[in-house]
Amino acid sequence: MRYLLRVVATTAMATVVLTGCSDGAGRTSPGRPPASASPSASASPSASASPSVTQSPSPPQRAPRAAVADRARTALVKATRAQPDAPGPAGFLLIEAWPNGYAAYAWETGDHRLCIASMAGDQMIEWACATHPNDPPVAKGRKISDVFTSFANGWGRIFAADHQQVTAASCGGRPVEVLRIGAMAKGARTLYAVWFPDYTKGEILLTLRHGSTTSRTPFHLGDAGDHSCTPTPARPTGTRP
Repeated sequence: MRYLLRVVATTAMATVVLTGCSDGAGRTSPGRPPASASPSASASPSASASPSVTQSPSPPQRAPRAAVADRARTALVKATRAQPDAPGPAGFLLIEAWPNGYAAYAWETGDHRLCIASMAGDQMIEWACATHPNDPPVAKGRKISDVFTSFANGWGRIFAADHQQVTAASCGGRPVEVLRIGAMAKGARTLYAVWFPDYTKGEILLTLRHGSTTSRTPFHLGDAGDHSCTPTPARPTGTRP
C-alpha cells in the first residue's frame, strides 16, 4: 500500500512522499518499538515508512473522551478543508479518544482513498492517506486485510473486514476489545482496530458474522514485541452463533 504521509511537529509541518508496501501475506512489519505507550518516538503507517518526530507536542491534561474527540476533529476539519485528502460524505470516523489527550481518526476521501490521522490535542502527529482508491482492494468474497499500524496511544492495529462483521476477538483465549471504526467502500468494507500498550506479537482470533452464520479466523499482529498472543485454533466455518 502506498501512502502520502504528513508528520506535524509542534512548530512546523513537514510533507514527505513515501512508499510503503506490505509483505506477501498482506501484513506490515512494525518498526522500532516505542520507549513507552505514546506516539512521541515515531509515527509510521508501514515498515518502510518510519519518520521520526524530533519534538512531539506534549499531551494536554486528562480530559473527557468527548472533549478530546471534538478537539481533534475540529483540528482535522481545518487541516483538510479544500484539500485532496478531505473526507467524503461519511466524514471523519473516530477510532478512539483517550483521557491523556490523544485521539485517532479514519476517513474515506471523495475518491475512495483511506486516510488515518493521530492527534495530540489539536496538534497533528500522524497523517497518512493511500494514493490509490480502495487500497487494499476490496475482496469479492469475505476477507480480512491488514491496513495500518498506529502509535496514537500505545500500539494499535487497524484492519478491514470485507462482506462480514467482527463480533469478538481474543488473545490467547482472553477477550480483546475490538473498536468498530465504520463502513467504507459503499458498505462492503468495515474498519476495526485493536489496541495494546506496546508491540504484541502472535495473533488474535476474530469471531466473524456473515449473514446468519459465524466463523473464526486468526489475524496476525506481528513478529516482534515483549508481549504475545498465542495462536488459538479456529473453529470450522459455517457454525451458527
